[in-house]
Amino acid sequence: MKVSTYKNNLLVLGSVLAIIIIWHVAAVVVGKEILLPGPGLTGKSIFQIMGRESFWQHLSATLIRGIAGFSLSFLVGLVFGVLSGLNRKFEAFFQPWLVLLRSTPSMALILLALIWFKSDSVALFVTFLVVFPIITQNVSEGIQQIDPRLKEMALIYHVSPSRILRQMYLPAILPYIAAGGAAGLGLTWKVMIAAEVIANPRLGIGTQMDAARIFLQTPEVFAWTAVVVSIGLLFDRALEVFIRKKLLYWE
Repeated sequence: MKVSTYKNNLLVLGSVLAIIIIWHVAAVVVGKEILLPGPGLTGKSIFQIMGRESFWQHLSATLIRGIAGFSLSFLVGLVFGVLSGLNRKFEAFFQPWLVLLRSTPSMALILLALIWFKSDSVALFVTFLVVFPIITQNVSEGIQQIDPRLKEMALIYHVSPSRILRQMYLPAILPYIAAGGAAGLGLTWKVMIAAEVIANPRLGIGTQMDAARIFLQTPEVFAWTAVVVSIGLLFDRALEVFIRKKLLYWE
């Protein structure tokens, strides 16, 4: 097991190095920093923006919006997913709503949110609408995959509802929650930054990226992008570790 993990880590490291090398070669071929800055210049820009007093304000503003939007969509999606999974009539009624949300372009949601809300609330609203159907669909599918014979057995032996929830439903839907959560987290930061770029709130990474674009500071755009990617990887890894611990607990 340790050998396999070690090999996987080497493969990941090799892949990251390959990306950096290809990036560097492409930057050299292009030969214009305003079009494609190299990894070295981007790294320098990262340290420069981190040295500003406003860096942590912009970072925390985006983090708060992202965490709030994802958490709200996760909790509401969990409730509606459970209702859809347990009640086929509710699922049939609610399905068009999910299809509508999944089919509506994120840009359309952002533009409508700009009309309805203040700039600080746009990203939060759009993130919720984009992530919510993913969580709902995954939770619903997880519940529907539970063996009906297990449900019948629990009823026959009068198993308490709390025990059914802990030992039958939660272990069964956890992998689906993990898959939905991972997909939702990935979309959260993409949609969040897009909404901030367009809505231009006073504080936010997207606002800084748009300002850098206006002044043709391409290395800074890449630097902020690297910050967002790092945030996404960090939260994705944290979710993976949390889910893995829960799975081991129920096993």
